[in-house]
Amino acid sequence: MGFALPGPGGLCATPAEFWETISTGACHVEKDGVFFGQVRTDIADVRERYPELPAKILNLYSPVQLYGLISMAEACTDAGLDWRAGHLSEAAILAARDGGDCWSTQYADILNTDRNKATREEINELGTRLALTGIPMDVANVQVALVAGTGPNFTVSNGCTSSAVLLGMAHRMIAAGEVDVAVVTGADVFGLDFLQHYADLLDRYAELGEAAGETVDAMEDAALAMTEQMRPYDRNTPGSNMGNGSITLVVESRDHAERRGATPYARMLSQRTRRSPQHSAFAIDRSGTGMVQASRDAMAGLVEADQIDYVNGGAEGDRVFHETESNIVGRLFGDRASRMPVTVQEACFGHNGGPLGNLGVAASSLMIQRDEVCPTAGCLDPADECHFDPVPGTATRPMRIDHALSFNYTVGMVSSAILLGKA
Repeated sequence: MGFALPGPGGLCATPAEFWETISTGACHVEKDGVFFGQVRTDIADVRERYPELPAKILNLYSPVQLYGLISMAEACTDAGLDWRAGHLSEAAILAARDGGDCWSTQYADILNTDRNKATREEINELGTRLALTGIPMDVANVQVALVAGTGPNFTVSNGCTSSAVLLGMAHRMIAAGEVDVAVVTGADVFGLDFLQHYADLLDRYAELGEAAGETVDAMEDAALAMTEQMRPYDRNTPGSNMGNGSITLVVESRDHAERRGATPYARMLSQRTRRSPQHSAFAIDRSGTGMVQASRDAMAGLVEADQIDYVNGGAEGDRVFHETESNIVGRLFGDRASRMPVTVQEACFGHNGGPLGNLGVAASSLMIQRDEVCPTAGCLDPADECHFDPVPGTATRPMRIDHALSFNYTVGMVSSAILLGKA
């Protein structure tokens, strides 16, 4: 696994740095009073990992592509896979993208260019940037080109479940014998100026509702917090902090890993995606029907619900998830629900879209390997609506973990459940 996430020095890149952050619940999203996960990285960081890439090419890459290259380099190093020696020539190189606003930046640059003043070189650069960075395949394209790969190469965009869905696809490709190795990257970039303006609009929305004597509705539940820290499962959470970043996971067949002497963090057993049965594309199903079904389908024939030791939740700081995940955990685990540890690490880095599925699996895999449950980052005073154990505080809890579920949701309550076990 490899990362390009906000860190204590501006960049969290290695599994050790990632564990140090999630095991203490450290939050790296605040700068000058603004809570937004910014990744400190530039072309020099990429050149350090790929000295053969010329600056002329890197100057054309967008930030999200640079993040994707950094996280892939770190994941390959962690996995002991040398792309220069051809170890990834037949691997699947796959990317998950929620989208953010990075594509629109390229369109805006062209629209804002004065036809009568632009030089030939500038026009050529604009066209090249558009072809490289104005499409959903932006990250996957530069990654597969780097390794000169001949294996499967595509992008999945399914909101905040994108990398969770893609991990399931990679798992099934490996099980079917199509590939032995899949490099799965989730990456996204959000514009800070855009989010600050949108947060101002949400504040205005609430003010107008209050003036009209209206009650809080779903739009206000889904608050975007820019001046306070998000606190999933906490009674004082203000909403969600956003963030940028990239996470790459190497998914590999057991036989291939054993042949090369690699030691995996955990075993991915299954992944399933389901949607709650609602007629709105912006629905919030507080009963969690889709996630309950996805979890049961993921466990079917593999484990029983009473064999699940830990759940990595999908909460992002919105209060709506307190009730939603309580209902899901209650329906899945019955009398065990109140004792089930359910934690989430999004507050460490911000809610970053495409990487979220990889985030949950990376965190859960390290917990399974170490038999320690990480706390819910930012949670100090659990909300009464959370009828499970969110493990508040800043320390891990020793506990044997044989099986875990990782949850992810997207707009419309599309739900992904991933079942993990010891390697």
